Order: sequence, then structure tokens, then C-alpha cells
Amino acid sequence: MCKIPRNDEATIEENLIQVLGEGHNQWNYRKDLKSEEDLWQNLRRKITQNNLSEIGENPITDKEFDSIKVELLSHTKTPFHAAKWLKGENGIARITIDREEVALGSMSLILYSNQDIGGGISTYEVVNQIAKRKSDIDDRERRFDVTLLINGLPIVQIELKQAGAKDGYYQAFNQIKKYAEEGMFRNNIFSTLQLFVISNEHTTRYFANALPKNMDRKFLFSWRTTDNRKVENIYEFVKQVLNIPDAHRLIAHYTIVSEDNDNKVLMVLHPYQIHAIEALFTSAMKHKSGFIWHATGSGKTLTSFVSTKLLARKPGVDRTIMLIDRKDLDNQTTTEFTKFASEFNTGISSGNVRANSLIVGTGSSKELSKTLLSDTNNNTVIITTRQKLESALRHAQKQKENKNVERFKKLLGQHIVFVVDECHRALSAEGMDEIKKFFPNSTWFGFTGTPIFEENKKQAKGQLARTTHDQYGEQLHTYTIKNALDDNAVLGFQVEHEDTIQQTTLNNHIFNQLKVNEKYASYSVDGINDMIDQMPAIEKEDYLDASVYERDEHIQKVLHKIFRPDNAYVKFDFQNGRPQKSAILTTSSIDMAKKYYHAIKAMTKEPDWIQREFADHPIRTGRTIEDPDFPRIAITYSLQENEVDSAENQKEMKKIIKDYNQYYKSAWAIDDIDRYNGDINNRLARKRAEFKEFGKQVDLVIVVDRLLTGFDAPTIQTLFVDRNLSYANLIQAFSRTNRTYPNKTKGLIVSFRKPHTMEKNVAEATRLYSEAKEETDLIYPTYEKSRKKFNNGHKRLIGFISEHPDINVESSVEQKIEFVKAFQELNNSFEALVTYDDYNDDMEKSKTLKEQVMILEENLGLYNTIKGSIIVGPGPIDPNPPTGLSEIEFYSDNPIKLYDIDSTYIDQLLNTYSAHNKNVRDDIEKAMQKLNKSEVVREVYRAILNDIDSKKVDPEEDIFALKRHYFTIAKNTKVADFANSWFVSVTQLHSSAVQYVVGMDPIPNIGSIIDSLNFEEYKALNPNTKKFQYGPEMKREWRKVLDEVVMPLENELR
Repeated sequence: MCKIPRNDEATIEENLIQVLGEGHNQWNYRKDLKSEEDLWQNLRRKITQNNLSEIGENPITDKEFDSIKVELLSHTKTPFHAAKWLKGENGIARITIDREEVALGSMSLILYSNQDIGGGISTYEVVNQIAKRKSDIDDRERRFDVTLLINGLPIVQIELKQAGAKDGYYQAFNQIKKYAEEGMFRNNIFSTLQLFVISNEHTTRYFANALPKNMDRKFLFSWRTTDNRKVENIYEFVKQVLNIPDAHRLIAHYTIVSEDNDNKVLMVLHPYQIHAIEALFTSAMKHKSGFIWHATGSGKTLTSFVSTKLLARKPGVDRTIMLIDRKDLDNQTTTEFTKFASEFNTGISSGNVRANSLIVGTGSSKELSKTLLSDTNNNTVIITTRQKLESALRHAQKQKENKNVERFKKLLGQHIVFVVDECHRALSAEGMDEIKKFFPNSTWFGFTGTPIFEENKKQAKGQLARTTHDQYGEQLHTYTIKNALDDNAVLGFQVEHEDTIQQTTLNNHIFNQLKVNEKYASYSVDGINDMIDQMPAIEKEDYLDASVYERDEHIQKVLHKIFRPDNAYVKFDFQNGRPQKSAILTTSSIDMAKKYYHAIKAMTKEPDWIQREFADHPIRTGRTIEDPDFPRIAITYSLQENEVDSAENQKEMKKIIKDYNQYYKSAWAIDDIDRYNGDINNRLARKRAEFKEFGKQVDLVIVVDRLLTGFDAPTIQTLFVDRNLSYANLIQAFSRTNRTYPNKTKGLIVSFRKPHTMEKNVAEATRLYSEAKEETDLIYPTYEKSRKKFNNGHKRLIGFISEHPDINVESSVEQKIEFVKAFQELNNSFEALVTYDDYNDDMEKSKTLKEQVMILEENLGLYNTIKGSIIVGPGPIDPNPPTGLSEIEFYSDNPIKLYDIDSTYIDQLLNTYSAHNKNVRDDIEKAMQKLNKSEVVREVYRAILNDIDSKKVDPEEDIFALKRHYFTIAKNTKVADFANSWFVSVTQLHSSAVQYVVGMDPIPNIGSIIDSLNFEEYKALNPNTKKFQYGPEMKREWRKVLDEVVMPLENELR
């Protein structure tokens, strides 16, 4: 076995602490603090030091400090609650307790201050190797690498791993997640942690503290400089991010508490968000307008909100107003902002404004006017719509004309800052000019993912601005979709261009047009045909008018492409026979949307519609579609889109809404269209608990323009496009699919009109909005290129196996590395291949492809075993590590998903389970059966469900912590039962179990287990046993328990 080559962890830690202390007023290393108790006593000293006047002449007693501990822990039960408490009232986190001596009354103690950043009462200390008590009989003592304390409170935790594997920093993430599952950061002094930093010295990431269920690799952020260069080295990261005062400022200003119904989390901003906000501050102080270009899907709305919030606190800014382009703030938009309201006095408010208020969607333009004119707008954020502001200003203009009253006179000289979300479309240049007449001293900042450039500028209208730069001014910060892709902040796009018109049909269509064109009157039939043959494909498509794509024949071809079982299985991400993701179908008009709606309803009306419609294309073995209600469909549109032929459209829409109400047991009406649309949004987004339950979601939403910009639903995986899109509209529409989400690797796009034109449009739009001169990774390779890469990977793996047919754990290190690299190359290319519809065509026709895919399945077990044999824990550094070791992915996910479901599906079901929910319980039983879970594992899952039913389990409890608790108890019980039956040491059995892997011979620690035997007591219960028989029998039974009980239970926690 080889060791992964690593730099010495102790040296990295020592260097890190040295860098943290470099310079003036930086982190003070406290090597005297080595235990939790040391940290508590250090905190006690800090509290005393910062509250001398409040404490007076009577020092804090032991009993009072115990009360402080209890209060502190009650405020920090979860990372969300800890963050909320640390935000404090006006930036001060306090604890109030009664004095032990009744006559002294109570005292209000300051523990943490966001007002004193870099000085004042704030102190900054660094500690390392803090020992945590053992949490279980078989657990090692935990030691945390490096912890940063502000005022004695642990705020930042740094976990270090030695360099080696390509993705070694994931090992640090996995360790933190395991600690979190074990409760290491809850109900103790570490419960105030806000931020984790993980690094293997050469690769560094940071993420916000969270409950284990919310700890996901998609939240691992790399740091970037203001010009988007990555900072990977831990020491440079410390200098740029964790210096004083920036580390404190990061926690104070750039962590956000988000409270969205049942989902309460702490969030930390990406570096590009922070750089943009700070660039905006600098510009605001100079009264210079500008715009921020941040990629769609990168959290632009959050950035604009935090900017507005922090601007409201800036001296020199009298009002901050955030403008949204909605006639009414719809449900998602309102929720998007009110979920950040925890640190404000109110979520949704009217004109009676208090300081430190968040005002979302003022009820009317009259209320908005009162809010603007209020004298108490200190630290107030106003979020309203363009339409309401314009209405308020029109009302003011009428008053001026009719009554000579200057309603907004008091605001004329004030510095009002406007922040405009989706500024590429939210506010016209003409509208901005009108608003500026009322607020001549205003500064404007726009946020957009798709600025308007010279290439796609608006039509000329007098002297009005035609590009985003013309309207807003300088570009203050840029984070393109290419940058976002590099950071894994968004996903790339897989684009498939389908052609529903055969080439012969298209050529005949062009011929019929040319032969009646006077320009070609002298051409012979062959001459016209020759000209058509030489015509570029894009030019041919120009001869197609929209009516060609409005025929039933086209619609049927599209639907048969979408719902062919193997295609639908991938595009809607079926697991356990049910769809896990949603899709959008965008059409050219409401009329086309309704045609599609009726065509889908007609096609799916019979229960056996899939078998009937796709008799020639049955779903492949190992896959199932068992959802009788699939697909759940809806149409959504805005009122503006429905102005043409309104009466007829509304009549038809009433029937469609009636169908919707009937299925979802709702009661929407055409007059309530905004709430109907909001309900569709919620079912599509699946963010609220009530819409996470299976059957409550929408599978496919048919739209024209609505939802194609500004709508965030990570569960949307696929966009079907039956219309023409270009530039900003194309990127905005595609970006509905690029939000990161568990088990989602890319946004899937399928277009059905003018494939060559759309291919050109995609290339132009991605070049423009990536700021790239050449091809980028934003668009995945075509199926043909992916298939070629897969073939090469298959050739490499087969070649290796042919040369080394006996490859196993005893083979040379070099051979094992080559095998793992070859397998990973083939697996990665397979993952890129399977999401294409053409893959399903080839799997039906090609025996060769089927055999190639089987190679993965046949060698999966060997791959996992050999990869595992290369990894060994910390040990001496190998001065000459084997070539290629750093190219292997050891700790990141490498799923080979050849089957319908995997174990993560059970976790998803548990997350949605509510007491006595028979449907979800049945699904879990069905999933356990399909995954061939052992009975001992099934019993534990049933025990969890039973305790949820009987309310012995808090429904808010983290699912990973819950599983670890139940499965650990089950494992410990089984080990204890064995110890009691065979009269051996339970400690020695646990030591054996920790080291054991299936098939290992000899069994680890077996000698110590036998040595711990109390044979006299065993013989008293088993009088016929001879001592020489005991050893072999016990070993045989212990191996059986390990293989059939301990390992299956352990595997559920991996």
C-alpha cells in the first residue's frame, strides 16, 4: 500500500498561524488554550474586560457564568440562530442575566460587537488543536486544527489536510460534515462558529456553517480577486480574506440570515458579490452611477439586496430604494426579500416606517409616497416596483399642476440611491429620465446578468440610451457566466438541436418559393436545385415562416421527442419510478402554448398512454416510470402577454385553470391570475415544505415569456425551446436550468426550430456573455464529440485490462493508479453521454454501445476496492510519490448511475416525511426493496419513521444527524449483544469493526478480542463447549456479524 504524498500537516498549521499573526493588530496566537474549558474561561475574562461598568465592583460569580453559558447556548442552537444573535441589536450581541445577589438586580453584557471592527472592544485570537471529549465508545478524541476567536467566541474554523489527491480538500469537508453530524458544533462553545475554511495548502475553499443536511459541496466557495483571479493557496487566502479587519467585516456585513418558511440557514457571500458591493459603495460616495454585470444564476438579486441594505447605513445616503420590474411583487419576489428580514424590524410594512426596517411591496403608490416622505427613514430599505414609483410620481405631478403643491420638494436635495434589479429590462431610459426629474441628486446602480451591448442594442429612439452603459454609466464589476462556471456557482448547458422538418421537405419548400420568384425566372429546374444544394443551412432556414412550426405534425414530433420514455426518464430525472426534476416548454405565442397543452392532455388521457404511444421504444431494463399522473402540466402567462384576443383567450384559460384546480384541489380564478401564477411558481420551485411532498409539484410548465427571466427554481433541469431566441433572451431563458442542485450536473436544453440558426445564436450569445473570443466550457460538447471521448476512454480501459487481467489490491502501485485513472476517465465520459436523446437511440440500435457500458458495471466493484487500497491515513511522507497519483479524484463524488435509484433517494424521502404519511413510507419500503437493503437496515429506517409518527423526534432535526444517531445506536447495540453472548470486550470488538472491510482476513484485532475472553462465564452458560472450539466458532460468528450487520449499518452513514 502506498501513502498519498502529503506535506506535513503540523508544518502547514504552524506556517498558517504565523501568517495569521503577521503585521500590526492581527491575530494573537494563544498557545495556552488547549481545551473547551480553557476557551470558556478565556471567554469569561473577555466578558469581564468589556463590561466593567455593567459588572461594577462585584465580579461575575461561577453561578452567574453558568447562567451566561446557558443563555449563550440557548441563543446558538443552530448556525442560523447563532448568526441571528451575533448580528445583534444595532450590531451588538448581548446576554442579560440576573445577578446571584438579588439586590444587584440584572446585568446586560456585551459579548460581541459588529460596530467595533478592527478595534474598540473587539479582540482577535487564534488557537489550535483544541481537544474535544470523546462522543462515543469507538470514537477517537477530536482535535480541531485552527480556530479564530473574536472576543473569545469561536467564529472561524480552519480544517487542514495534507496535499496529495487531486480533490484532497474534500476530505476536510467530509470530516467537518461528520463532526457536524456527531454534534461537535452544537450545544458547546463552538456553536457560535460562522465560517469554515478547508484547505490542503494548495487548494482552499470556504463555506458558511450549517446543519449537516444543508452541508453540500455546491456551497464550497473559492476566493477571487477583484479581477476574478482565483486565490487557491491557503496563506494568500489568509492575507486577503482572514486579515483584520476583513475577517470581522466578512462576518458582520457579508453573512446573511435567510428565513424561508421551514428553511432557516446562514449564508455567506461569494467574493464577486463582496467586490461588487464594495465597488458600488465607492461609486455611491462619489455620486457616480454604474452597473454590475453578474451572470444569471450567480445570486445577483441577493447581491443587489445586500447592497441596498448596507447603503442604507452609509453616511451621506439619505434614502435607498430598490426597484423591481413587476406589476405586483409576486410570491417568489416577495419571499425572496422577506426571507432576509430576520435582522430587520419588519418584513412587509406600510407607510408607518421605523428605523432599521425592511419595506417590501408598499401596498399602493399613496403608501409609497408616505414612506418616501417619512422623517424616520434611518437605515430603511424600500423595495418597490417600477410601476408603483411611476404612479406615485404621476400623482405628484398632477398635484403640482392642479394645486401648485411640490409633494416631493423635501427630497429634491437629498442623495437618493436607486438599485435596479434586472436593469437590462426593468426600467427604460425614458422612464429613468422621468424619475430623475423628481430626484435630481439621485445615483443609480443597475444589476444584470445580460447587459445590452452594441451587438444587441435597442432600437434608436431620439437621444435616449440604447445600451446598459449609456443608461447607467461605468461597468463597476464583472462576473461572467464563464467565471461562474469555473467556480461551480452555476452549471453548463447541454444543447440539443432537433429538426422536425426533413431535408427533402425543406428543399421542396424552398424550390416552390424560388420558382415563382421573378429573379429566378430564367433558371431551369436543375439550376434552382443546384443552387439549393449549395445554399448554407442557415440560409435555407430563412425560407421557413412561423406557420410551418404551428402545424399539428410539428407539435406531435416535439411531444414524441419529449415524452419518449428513455428521454423523459433523463430529462425529468426519474428515480424510483417518479420524476425528481421539472421542465419548462417555451413557445412563440399563447396560442401555441394552448395547442401544446391540449395535445399533451389528449395524448396522456388513458392510463396506459406510455405503452400505447411508445410501443416501439420501451424503456430500458433497470429504469421505471411508474407515476400514473405524469406529466402534471400547467400554463402560466402574464396579463400583458394575453392582451391580444383577450376574450377568447380568457375563456379557454378558465377551462385550463379549472383543470388545474381539480388536480391540485385549489380554487384559483381568472380574476386571480397573479395568485394562480404564484402557485405554479411555488410548485415548480419546490422550496416550501408543502410542495416538496411528491405529487404536489408541476412537472412541465408551458410559457411564452413569463418565468424566463428572474425566476429561480433549482429543480428545473430542462428547457424545451419551440421558438427563436438570441442574445440576452437566449441566455436568460437557458439560465432557468443552470442553478446548482443535488444530483444535477448540467442544464439540459432541447430546441425544435431552425437548428442551424439556433446553433449560431447560441454561439454568439455565449461568446458575448462569457467575454470569450473562443469556445468555452459553457456549452457541453455535442453528442458526437462526447461519444468519441467515450470510445477513447473505453479503448484505454479495455487495453489496460487486457494487459493486466489479474489486477487486484496486491498489484503494484503504478498499475493500480493507471487502472483507477482509466476507469475514472471512462466513467466521466459516460456521465457526459447519457443525458443526450441520441444516446437512447444508440442504445436501442447499437450492440457495441451496450457492451461498452457493461464494462463500467462489471468493473465497478474492483474499481472501488483498488481505489480504496491506495488511500491510507496520515503517515510518513513519501519523498518520491508515484506518477499520476495527484490526478486521481479520491474524495469527490464519482457516481456510476446505471440504475433507477441510489441510497440518496431514501434520504430525500426521509426529508419530506411527515407523521403518518403512508405514501412516503411506502416509497421508502419500495426503495429499500429495490436497493436490496438488509433487514437490519430496514428495521432502523422503520424505527426512525415510527418515532417521527409518535413525535419522539423533532421534525426540524437534521436528517443526517438523525440517521447517525439511530444507526450508531443500532450498531452499538448489536456489538454489545455479541460481547454479552461471547463474553468478550465490547471495546476490542469496536476496535475490530472500525478497521474491518468486507472479506478482510485475518479479522482485525481478533487476537485482542480472544484475549479479552472470560471463558469461565461463557462456559457456565455453554457447559458443553471446549476451549479449543471457542476461538474458531467465535471468529466465524463475529465475521458474520461484521458482514451482515455492522458493515450494512456503517454503509448507511457513508
